[in-house]
Amino acid sequence: MIRFLALVLAASTAWGDARADVLDAVLERGIIRLGVRADAPPFSYKDQAGAPQGLAVALCNEVARKIGKGVGIEYVTVTAAERFPALAEGRTDLHCGPASATLTRRESLDFSILYFVDGAALATRPGGYEVLFEERQGTIGYLRATTAKPVAEDLVARNKIDATWQTYTSHIAGLRALADGEVDMYVGDQAILVFQVDAMGLQDEIVVREDLLSFEPYALVLRRGEAGLRLAVDRALSQIYESGRIYDLIDASLGDFPLPDGANAIYQIVALPE
Repeated sequence: MIRFLALVLAASTAWGDARADVLDAVLERGIIRLGVRADAPPFSYKDQAGAPQGLAVALCNEVARKIGKGVGIEYVTVTAAERFPALAEGRTDLHCGPASATLTRRESLDFSILYFVDGAALATRPGGYEVLFEERQGTIGYLRATTAKPVAEDLVARNKIDATWQTYTSHIAGLRALADGEVDMYVGDQAILVFQVDAMGLQDEIVVREDLLSFEPYALVLRRGEAGLRLAVDRALSQIYESGRIYDLIDASLGDFPLPDGANAIYQIVALPE
C-alpha cells in the first residue's frame, strides 16, 4: 500500500509539473501565442491594416499584460475549423475569438470564465424567411466547425423543411453566397452576422432576424488541463470585470450594438473573488 501511494504521489507530481509548463513557458520565452480569427467581427477579426481587433482580442491583450510584465504577444491567425487543433498541437496558447463553451467541447478543451453571451440567428434575403417556410424547402448555409448546424437542424426538423446544407469556411463567403442567391438562409451567431453584414455593405440585401435560436456562452479557450494558465486568465478577466474596464472594451469593440438581455449582468456574476 505504501509503495502504491508513493507511485500515485509521484505520478501526480509529474502531472502537475507538466501542466505548469505552458504558463512557465510563456513567462520564460516572454511571448504568449494568441489564436485570432480574420473574419469574426466584433470579437476577432483583422482591420484594413491587417491588425487583429475585436472584443476577444482586446481581452486577450489585457490578459497578456496582467500575466507578467514584459510578456509580448504573437498573433496566430486561424479559421473556425483550425482554432481548436491549433491549441492541441501547441501552435497557440490561448484562443481569442468567438467560441461557445459547451460540455462536449469541455471533453477535450478548457475554457475561461465567460466574456459574452450571444445566440444563433438566421440571415436571409428580404422576404426570404417567409418564402422558405411557405415552400418548406431550401438551401441553408453555415460555418464549418461551429455550433450553428445543430441549431438549424432542430429548426428544420420542427418545421418539416426539406433542407439542403452548404458549408463555408468563412462568414464572408457564406453571406456573399446568401446575397448572390446560392443559399436561401445562412445561420450564425447574431452579433457576428450583424457586424459582418454591415462591414460588407449588404444591409439592403441581407436581413438578420432578431429572434435567437440558441444560447451561446463565449469564453476564451485553452488546451485541456492547463490549470496554471487558466487560473491566470480567469484572475485577469475577473479584475477586468470588477474594475468596470470590460464596459470600455465593449464600447470600443461593439459600439452601438444592442447587447443581448443579461449580457451586462454576466460580468458581475462570473467574476471570481480572490
